[in-house]
Amino acid sequence: MIDENKVIPSWTEEIERQLLAKLAAEVQPAGLIVEIGALYGGSTVVLARTAPKARIITIDEFSWTPEGYPTATKKLLESHLKEVGVKNVTVLEGKSEEIGKSWDKSIDLLFIDGGHSYQYVYADLCNFAPHAEVVACHDFDNPIWATIKEAISDFIQLHPEWDLAEVVGTVAVLRRK
Repeated sequence: MIDENKVIPSWTEEIERQLLAKLAAEVQPAGLIVEIGALYGGSTVVLARTAPKARIITIDEFSWTPEGYPTATKKLLESHLKEVGVKNVTVLEGKSEEIGKSWDKSIDLLFIDGGHSYQYVYADLCNFAPHAEVVACHDFDNPIWATIKEAISDFIQLHPEWDLAEVVGTVAVLRRK
């Protein structure tokens, strides 16, 4: 696999991208992967290339741009995906909290890496996880974002059908029991 992160910036570590690839490889052809928080598409490309016959929907409101980087936009994300030959991704621009309120599609893999506040993460879990088989959340053990671990812990406590299956780097994987 080409190292797309030399082309597209990513805030995931190599071990985390390997985990995402492993999870995406579990998705059957015609399955659905939903990513919340695409930014420039670094993790999007990992998911799309590993599961080329799956459908990927990525949701981002493009409200955050890291200092020193180009402004994150839907157009820039789509150009990155085109540049590396990814064709199985649909980009939805908007707030995941709003999109999630009316979500009704089954999800094989949900990857949450959008808004990092407790409210955003908890809303994403409550809105999308009921439709998902596997959930991965970035920045779980990141001390800068303790809100993520707190939201996941509260979600699992209120939803005993979910189990924290593993943590690789700062990516927590939740699986149904």
